[in-house]
Amino acid sequence: MNHRISPRKTLQTRVIFEDEYGDDFLYFISSNLSTSGIFIQTKLSLKAGTKVFLKFCLYVDDAPIKVAGEVMRQITKKRGPGRKKPIIPGVGLKFLGLSQKDFKKIETFMRGES
Repeated sequence: MNHRISPRKTLQTRVIFEDEYGDDFLYFISSNLSTSGIFIQTKLSLKAGTKVFLKFCLYVDDAPIKVAGEVMRQITKKRGPGRKKPIIPGVGLKFLGLSQKDFKKIETFMRGES
């Protein structure tokens, strides 16, 4: 059963967590994206409800999207029951306060437009 509100699209890009001063301090790779959030590949344990500042680019030469996020779920299993494909460990983040401009950029990306 899929509890997601928004459809997802594959996006493998660098996602950077920033500290409260805007300095980069952790780097991850994303797996997928929606207008409501992003999934990042990591074995780092982050509790549900944890708030983070992140930035990422949809395209190579694009200006980064900067937004706060909240950890919604953590995937830690290597394989699900009855699954042949490995499950990628990671964290699902919900965007908090995404600007209208960045929402539209993601929406355009989701439609396959540039």
